[in-house]
Amino acid sequence: MKIQLNLDSLAVLLFCGDLIVDNTAPLTQDEWCDVEKKLKNSSKKTPSKLFGMNKDTLIQILGIDEYIAYKMIARLSTLNDLLFALANLENEGIYVTTKYEENYPHILLTSLKKRAPLILYYVGDLSLMSNMVSIVGPQTMEKRLHSFTKNLVTKIYDEDRTLVSSGLKGIDAFALKYHLQLGGKAVCFVSDHLFDKKKTYSKYIKDQKMVLVSAVDPFAYFNVTNSLDRNIYVCGLSQLQFITATHINSGGVWFTTIQNLHYHWTKQLVLDDNRYNGNIRLLEMGAIKVTYEDILSLLTLEQIVEKNEVIEEEEEIIIDQMSIYEFLDE
Repeated sequence: MKIQLNLDSLAVLLFCGDLIVDNTAPLTQDEWCDVEKKLKNSSKKTPSKLFGMNKDTLIQILGIDEYIAYKMIARLSTLNDLLFALANLENEGIYVTTKYEENYPHILLTSLKKRAPLILYYVGDLSLMSNMVSIVGPQTMEKRLHSFTKNLVTKIYDEDRTLVSSGLKGIDAFALKYHLQLGGKAVCFVSDHLFDKKKTYSKYIKDQKMVLVSAVDPFAYFNVTNSLDRNIYVCGLSQLQFITATHINSGGVWFTTIQNLHYHWTKQLVLDDNRYNGNIRLLEMGAIKVTYEDILSLLTLEQIVEKNEVIEEEEEIIIDQMSIYEFLDE
């Protein structure tokens, strides 16, 4: 499979990508968004035009900060290294897309907006990335959660939906494994070691039942920031996300769900189970309730949402009562 990237994609890979190890740091996502905004407000319009600019043009005509312009010019010298790295990845069956390509999952741009990853590395068929549902929960399996998750996965499979997962041990890994065993389609969004994990899932990738995706270098090691970002991307890809169990301030699931309640990346359904104080609090904060009986019923997932979703009128925000997320709104 030969993938042709357009010049806009090559520009963002060159200036923001992590494939090339260089003394000059890549542009951050915020820095790139600022450059992109300046391009749109000029006669240049698209990132591909950056290839023909020198430092003075970047500073004087586009109004780009001098330090950012310096970084961009320095990274222009690594273009040949980038093309070589892309060719090597393709030889390993790893491909690249960016927000400027047609095959990029545009649900991320719609749901996450400026937080959507600029670059995605992948193994498999990106067309699987549609009609997605995710299931998240603790890294320890309890018998009752095991049964709930198994029945939920069966419902997802019966509705011919794609399961999107982080593949983390516990609920996430169990749901992914069971969905694949049923013959379902899956997306596994990883935050490290994509190169190694493609071997683990090679059978499902070959059978076009799975696509592996990452927003970081395929050879990257584990990093907490990348892991938290990955949780947001899983959330942003999902039309629906089910939270099986969480405790207050317990980790990534809790943190991502709290963010989602403010930013509304997706509709999140939380299991109505008072054994988990996080579940109780999330339901109090407005998450959609889902019960064991709902999943065992003949209701579709959308019907479960319709049955349990409470539409509240938007309240006027008073400045001294704003949450930290509202105060720091993008």
